[in-house]
Amino acid sequence: MCTLAPQMEFFQTCRRPLPCGHPCGGIPSENSCAPCLVEGCQPHYGDGCCPVCADPWASNAVIQLDCGHIFHHACIKQMLQNRWHGSRITFGFMTCPLCKSSISHPDLYEIMSQLIHLYDQIKSKALTRLQHDGLFNSSDVTDPSGKYFQDPTGFAMDRYAYYMCSKCQQPYFGGEGRCQESVVEVDPSDLVCPQCSDTTKNKICSIHGAEYVLYKCRYCCSPALFHCFGTTHFCDPCHSNYTTVHNKPASSLPKCPAGPCGKQLPGSVCPLGMDHPPTGEEFVIGCAMCINTHSF
Repeated sequence: MCTLAPQMEFFQTCRRPLPCGHPCGGIPSENSCAPCLVEGCQPHYGDGCCPVCADPWASNAVIQLDCGHIFHHACIKQMLQNRWHGSRITFGFMTCPLCKSSISHPDLYEIMSQLIHLYDQIKSKALTRLQHDGLFNSSDVTDPSGKYFQDPTGFAMDRYAYYMCSKCQQPYFGGEGRCQESVVEVDPSDLVCPQCSDTTKNKICSIHGAEYVLYKCRYCCSPALFHCFGTTHFCDPCHSNYTTVHNKPASSLPKCPAGPCGKQLPGSVCPLGMDHPPTGEEFVIGCAMCINTHSF
């Protein structure tokens, strides 16, 4: 049985008589009543239970989504309020549990409009980043046999991971989606966007803001190419060996000048040509958009 049931908000049912004579089990605010769900009256509506919580229809008010599928109103509303699972923002919860069509119903308009606004925010950010990375016309989008053929939005939303800042409650870029799949969940308090991070301080670009700040690799003196877990920046070699460098205690990391993968470089000149905090801490170099404008 679904874990939603014990915490569900219960709604009064409509109770208006249906053409079959049974009282309506839908929510009172609907202009048109939900179909009759009394066993034997409408046998084509499942096995007499809500597909989400597996409780009988009569245990709570029901709602028929625009796609035609019926659920307990409380189950669908709580699913939308709980939003995504884990740290990374995803939007699968906004689809019908049975047919995966976008959830739509007049009574859910207020909560869905807020979620759609969040989706549009992240979609815009992801497409801009896809263009910045020169992947807008990559084979993933142009190959007819590919998963994302002529779907740059789907490709961008899958490729890039976004997280909710624990301070300002706004979404921010947190790395490639593939990195999120190989790490345990992050403490929500550690998810902080560049705008709210003490690391950026006065280095936020006056033109592009904090969205495209370029970081130093946390583990060596190289520019970071990867942002993973919503918290950590890596250069390419350190990213490829992140299980080694990420698990090292700060005391065992090389001091500046530090090479990739925990290598101590000879001499005293930093390859970045700038002062920065000790290896193991996050540091902002500047604005990636301004530094790499030619990449557009």
